[in-house]
Amino acid sequence: MQIEIEGHKAYIHTEKDIDTNLESIILIPGAGMDHRIAKMFDFNSVSPNHNLISIDLPGHGFTPGPALTSIEDHTDFCIKVLSKLGITKPIIAGHSMGGLIALNLSLVIDVKQTILINTSYPLAVGEILLDHAKGNLDQASEFFTKYGVINIPETQIKSKGFGVMGSGFYGRSKGTIKSPYGTKNIESDPEREIKLYPLKKIFNQTYKEILSVDLKACSPFRIKEIAIDNLSKIHFVYGGKDKLARFDPNSTLLKNIDKDNNVHIMPETGHFPFFERPNDLNKLIQKIIDL
Repeated sequence: MQIEIEGHKAYIHTEKDIDTNLESIILIPGAGMDHRIAKMFDFNSVSPNHNLISIDLPGHGFTPGPALTSIEDHTDFCIKVLSKLGITKPIIAGHSMGGLIALNLSLVIDVKQTILINTSYPLAVGEILLDHAKGNLDQASEFFTKYGVINIPETQIKSKGFGVMGSGFYGRSKGTIKSPYGTKNIESDPEREIKLYPLKKIFNQTYKEILSVDLKACSPFRIKEIAIDNLSKIHFVYGGKDKLARFDPNSTLLKNIDKDNNVHIMPETGHFPFFERPNDLNKLIQKIIDL
């Protein structure tokens, strides 16, 4: 649904009408992505007792741009969204860059729980990926899936396409994939490319610079040492084989965290558990919520 914030439109994806008497789970997508990742989460077991809400950040999905350039600005936007919706003490779940926003949100508003999914801190972004993201989304999404996807689901997940590329983001002809950013031969493993399409398509935004702007917002983000010392009600979900946001037991964020109970590692999983293992991720989130 569309809401208005200070004269600007914002799109909020919900599974049903928002009931302010229910707890709300707020999902914040990662860099270059949008509410369509919510459709990949299998939230059937938690949906009867919660509002399930995914926020399209400015410039992403159906929320008009321009994109915001800092994690702090994204945080302020989310606060305005929650205020407009009348949601208090939510469960905040963020993936990758969205995890940084969720982390920052948890420091400035009262939350029931914070769940950081495949989020490293600090979140450094390499120059090669930044270069791809700036001018070639096809190469950027290939980089993400090459190093971020370990398990490709057998059942294809449907996702809606829109934006300047639309549903015809890829055109396939005799083993060759054509995109707005170039042509590549996929004869070596065409089935893999086809199965990855639902995930890659989510990087397709109206403005091709969105991913670049998001990635640049991640690297400089820091929180104060005192905030790290006082982190609470926070859970970390990592992919055991995630090469993009590796689990680091010595991370500064984890120094005062009960790792046995608040750090959850999904084995044989990469950077996109909602694509690779949605059922397992759903069970894990349900377990965290029930704690």
